[in-house]
Amino acid sequence: IGKIRFIPAATKKGDSVDIRILDFNQLSDGQLYFMTSKGKPVYKQLTDEPFLAINTLYKERYSIRLNTRVEENHDPEIWEEFFSLNPGTMEMYRKDPDIMIIFKLVSGEGELFHLYANDRIKRARFAFGGGKTRPFTYKILDGCLACGICMDNCVEGAIRHENGRYFISEVDCDDCGICYRKCPTRETSMSKTFYE
Repeated sequence: IGKIRFIPAATKKGDSVDIRILDFNQLSDGQLYFMTSKGKPVYKQLTDEPFLAINTLYKERYSIRLNTRVEENHDPEIWEEFFSLNPGTMEMYRKDPDIMIIFKLVSGEGELFHLYANDRIKRARFAFGGGKTRPFTYKILDGCLACGICMDNCVEGAIRHENGRYFISEVDCDDCGICYRKCPTRETSMSKTFYE
């Protein structure tokens, strides 16, 4: 994300969401930061509920999704480094620099998603800052009858069969639910858990 910089980011706004482009900077400590004005709606939204949802594309075939908690940063060294990379922002707010505030992405979870030219996917989920990795929605359980219907219908070829058991290769799974819909004994053979 630090290489992309300008990314759509959503915040909670009452019973709805609000989205805008934010300018993210990865600083020498390896962390991601962004700046906004205390007079903007996004500042109030983040002080009410300090969470961002980010989703962007990198080099056309890589999607990056991130759900993160943020917090204000008041470290003078961080501010100095941030504005050395963004002199235009400092110039823009030169008449009232105290209105600026820097936020740091502190914890959360996300996903890297690679869509190949042949429409096959690869994905990896991760967490940072003490966050928890988002589990995949579908899982084949011990009660599976090993009929193979799920494997025959999987659009991504993500279901494997080894040692008489079926399982989902999460890195290949589109999380679409076709296997669950097609399973004749899904009540005992599969689980479906939506992320809360």
